[in-house]
Amino acid sequence: MRLSAILLLLFCAASIRADEAQKPEPKTFTFHGEAKAHYRWSQDSQFPLKFPFPPEFIPRGQTSVVERTVDPGSSAEVSAFNFIIDFAPAESIKGRVRIAFVDLYNRNPTSTDQTVNVKEAWMQFGRRGEFLESMRGTPIYALFGKAAKFERQPERNLESYGLVSTAFNRFEDVQLQLGGDLGRHIYWRAQISNGNPVFFRDPNALAGDNGNDDLRFPNPELHLNSGFPILYDAETEEVSFHKAEGGGGLGFRVHSEDRSKGLDVLGFYYQRQLAEHVDLRGTFYGGDLDLLDGTGGIGLPIKGNDKKEYGGNIQFRYGPLQVFFQGVHQEMASLPRNGYEVEILFHAPLQLKYSASGKQLFTFIQPVVRISVLNNDFKASPLFVAPSTFWDWKKYDVGVRIGIIQGVDVTAEYSFHDITASRPVNEDEFLSTLRVKF
Repeated sequence: MRLSAILLLLFCAASIRADEAQKPEPKTFTFHGEAKAHYRWSQDSQFPLKFPFPPEFIPRGQTSVVERTVDPGSSAEVSAFNFIIDFAPAESIKGRVRIAFVDLYNRNPTSTDQTVNVKEAWMQFGRRGEFLESMRGTPIYALFGKAAKFERQPERNLESYGLVSTAFNRFEDVQLQLGGDLGRHIYWRAQISNGNPVFFRDPNALAGDNGNDDLRFPNPELHLNSGFPILYDAETEEVSFHKAEGGGGLGFRVHSEDRSKGLDVLGFYYQRQLAEHVDLRGTFYGGDLDLLDGTGGIGLPIKGNDKKEYGGNIQFRYGPLQVFFQGVHQEMASLPRNGYEVEILFHAPLQLKYSASGKQLFTFIQPVVRISVLNNDFKASPLFVAPSTFWDWKKYDVGVRIGIIQGVDVTAEYSFHDITASRPVNEDEFLSTLRVKF
């Protein structure tokens, strides 16, 4: 069954429920979306590879094969147009379909992936309590379809991603998720899903082209470079539970009566078996074990096919101050790594001083700082085709988001990288974003 079948099922379920109602439900369907445009500057850096590539693999204009910044220098681009349909045929039934057009920064795993993609398509029966909401969810809820994992950070406050959010839960998965509340403060989650295939991508804005059609020709002319990719859980391409992933979580939540203060702590665990090979659009490289095993007999030091991860989240709010922390330990075929990420923001509404067409100009200012760390606790051959996959890495993101008018905001941010490699690598990047919601 493919995503088109899921979409059809979602709309059919909503239509059947609407037909059964005796009176019309207001706003059963809500249509909205957002568009994003960017100015981006990326530091040019490269790292020569020791893998014994044959001469015809060397790109035009280069003397060797290197890992290099995906798209160095300056660029102005439209990255996304998202169209969203929310539907709620009853008080305890809701769903969403989100279709991304262009989707430049989330093409997966290369720039030649599809430019129109269904990012979300799910339905939920029952109410799920969220951060800083009262524990008024139903005793149990069920969600099915393509949706985010339950431990993912609920709101993105910068346009960039940290190392942890890139590596472990950036993309949605096709899943059945169950959960509920146990009293006033305890909640639980359980999930069985397709399992996101393991691949690699650059942690900055653009994924980088690894294994795309450019490389099929002798001495290829590259449109985008490889970047400095890290291992990550890529987007699900098809619905198949042959190597299903199971997981669960247990959380504690408390907040003040007016919701201005709150604390949410969640622990989670996932496990599945890696496939021998996973086909991905936009690349002739295979995912899962095929990627980890490398090429030419030079791979990462894998053992077995188990993939498991466990970790925890802490969300905290005290008035305008918000903190999100996530720590993850992961093992893929006995390759251990640890990731930690903390994001701190201060959301300050601005007083009315200027207006246009009856709407306030400059509605809020929101400075954000994020620190992320990714440590790989395994040693690999320096001849491996992508040595960046086992470098230890720190990333520091500093930015500010300003509300221009209702539904329009601007974000400016800078990413600093501290990379442990055998020679200096500079992945710094500046990104400014104009976002329009409608």
